[in-house]
Amino acid sequence: MTPSTLTVTVFTRHTSECDHKDNPKWKQCKCSKHLYIYENGRVSYKSARTRSYTQAQSLAEEERKARDPKTRDERAKDCTLSDALDQWCAGASKDVGVATGKAYSTFKNAVLTWAASKNIVMLSDVTSDALDTWVTSWSGKANTRKFRLSRLRALFLWCQQLHKVNANPAAPLRNIKRGKHEDDEKTWPLTPDQFEELIAATHEYDKGRRVDKDRFGVDLRAIFLTQRWTGLRLSDVLLLRRDAVRAGRITLKTQKTGDDFDRPVPKVVLEALAVVPVRKTMHKDYYFWSTKCDHRVLAGMWTPRIKRMNKYVHFKDEKGNPLAFRSHMLRDTYAVELLLAGVLLEQVSKLLTHKSTRVTEQHYAPWVRARQDQLDEVMKQASRTMGASFTGD
Repeated sequence: MTPSTLTVTVFTRHTSECDHKDNPKWKQCKCSKHLYIYENGRVSYKSARTRSYTQAQSLAEEERKARDPKTRDERAKDCTLSDALDQWCAGASKDVGVATGKAYSTFKNAVLTWAASKNIVMLSDVTSDALDTWVTSWSGKANTRKFRLSRLRALFLWCQQLHKVNANPAAPLRNIKRGKHEDDEKTWPLTPDQFEELIAATHEYDKGRRVDKDRFGVDLRAIFLTQRWTGLRLSDVLLLRRDAVRAGRITLKTQKTGDDFDRPVPKVVLEALAVVPVRKTMHKDYYFWSTKCDHRVLAGMWTPRIKRMNKYVHFKDEKGNPLAFRSHMLRDTYAVELLLAGVLLEQVSKLLTHKSTRVTEQHYAPWVRARQDQLDEVMKQASRTMGASFTGD
């Protein structure tokens, strides 16, 4: 490839606050750096993932070398899987928080453990067949497996783009689909006594933590109360902005369905949110999100804390067996209590931001029946006062 057919240069995308925003040639500020790539008559742009001009220049040189046929073939032949993972993880987790950084480290260790079991050392030894066999062997929830697969694909696409491999072995991998009944969780609302036990347990939670930075009782209390009295999914509560709570209302756009959520909330929720501290690890504009952690793994950061609540509560199911607490029970509680209070199924469905009443009925049919039983009994009592009687009286 001759120099005339390849150009890789660094340019800066200035922020509106930058003193040099009117000078497109200025590159020494701390604004984000990007690469302009002209190759074989085509123009493309790529983030340098840095604000340093020196580091961006190094990346530009790497891009030039990657397009050299001799260098490309040598890299594909000599790069180890371990070295590729180290470089990929270093770049991917450079500007993220601790939780996401740990997730990349966990993923890297999983890949290397699998590779060691197959005696794979060199990156070029990884085949599509071997990856497919490995992915098929994964267990656990579909969403977790799908997220791991997305990381695997991202890794090998990056390797291909930097010409560390001549072909992407992850390209043929099939998507992971959730089975008809896979990952289904039984609908299980909490009783009023169980909910009170849960809230009380958030105080015990802090007593079990050794250092202040691990004491999240106040935060968990706010999360649980918000879910219980709004029916919001955990992901929506964790991404709740502080300015979304005003004038006694919560206003946001739901993550899963994209629906507008704007409604009044009880004072107990507002009071709980008002005392959530602004932690050094959290963004000042959010209650529970640092923004340095990818929003897709935010729930994974809070899930261990929520599961830890089972050390302090002792729930039983209807047969007296131990019942593990999970946050979705609070959404179930919200829905069931509304149904039992006489709110129409169609209205509950809308409050839950379900796409149709069929979804709501699928999950809450037993309590729709219980509500009908309540109405039947009210009707019977009223009729008895008017002198009527029923079979079984």
